[in-house]
Amino acid sequence: MLENKTTEILNNGGVIAYPTEAVFGLGCDPDNPEAIKKLLAVKQRSVDKGLILIADDFEKLRPYVDLSDVAEESLQWMFSHWPGPFTF
Repeated sequence: MLENKTTEILNNGGVIAYPTEAVFGLGCDPDNPEAIKKLLAVKQRSVDKGLILIADDFEKLRPYVDLSDVAEESLQWMFSHWPGPFTF
């Protein structure tokens, strides 16, 4: 039931809170510009500071990241620690 409500909120451009290892995170649909605006407003955060994306597979993140300035050594280190308790 909760999963259905969460999906409904995300599909309707809402913001959700979810538990992480240490704190609660706030999230939204990254493909919905209005949802991102809501999330930034709740967090009182400038879009210039960016946001964290969470995924179980790097391929899901490819549409959102620019790797052109990331060193190959950094990518190798990241993949050797994925998945794990890190923010890259």
